[in-house]
Amino acid sequence: MAAIEGYNHPESGKGIMPLNEGNQITKQPNNCMRKHFRKSLVLVTLVALLSSFAVLIHSAAPPQGYTGATGEYCTSCHTTNPLNSPGGSTLATGLPDSYTAAMAYPFSITTSHSNTDRKRFGFSIIAVNKNGVPTGTFSTTNPNAGINGNELSHMNAIILASAVKSYTYDNLTWTAPVNPGTADQTVTFYYVGNAANGTGSSAGDYIYAATKTVNLVITYTFTGNGNWDNAANWSNNTIPPPTLTGTATIVIDPPADGECVLNVEQHIGTGTNLVVKTGKRFRIAGNLIINN
Repeated sequence: MAAIEGYNHPESGKGIMPLNEGNQITKQPNNCMRKHFRKSLVLVTLVALLSSFAVLIHSAAPPQGYTGATGEYCTSCHTTNPLNSPGGSTLATGLPDSYTAAMAYPFSITTSHSNTDRKRFGFSIIAVNKNGVPTGTFSTTNPNAGINGNELSHMNAIILASAVKSYTYDNLTWTAPVNPGTADQTVTFYYVGNAANGTGSSAGDYIYAATKTVNLVITYTFTGNGNWDNAANWSNNTIPPPTLTGTATIVIDPPADGECVLNVEQHIGTGTNLVVKTGKRFRIAGNLIINN
């Protein structure tokens, strides 16, 4: 007589049943199999809950480091569609073309999509100098935006009542560094926008990214009396370089009874300004070469 293990006989309860000729027996799942199934079900449920929780967390405050400044974008999580899919964009309006130290620049970020089917939008922006170091400070009065480490990002992104094609986060501000270093003379803004469908999942969202690079406006001010090449005649004892390019400005502002004497050769490049204050004297004894 043979026997089948794993079957709980209603009479014996020993998990062994005799096999008589002609009997048709279906093997039933034992307790071990039931426990394994329950554990698998719990694991799947836990994974689903954690995934939903992560989406909620990112809607409240996105993870840092996905603006593109380091080569990483929000598409690391929102993987359905490629970065900058055709028909959509993100645009920062109000950021300067060149900046002045300590100046505050209000701006806004608008994310647009090709179809009117988006119900939630997010963004993040960071400003870094030419060494990749964050520079300047962000601030905002928008209740759905806030400081996120070195970035400015959406906070508690709202779900719109009806679907739209675009959304704007306004009342955002970047304040330039008070004492810009050499590396801060060039600043690049990296920013991303998320046009989401509002389902509570990262699936089906569209990520758009853009950058803007600005240069520091450097001002050289002549405040003394006499020759151009005397550092004591310049503010902060800083004489302009012989060839000036970029967004620099030279201001001639000697005292009322003085004058500025250009006794050397000076090249003024495209984008550079030479300003002589009203009523001030500027005498050229050397060479002034202006390239436009």
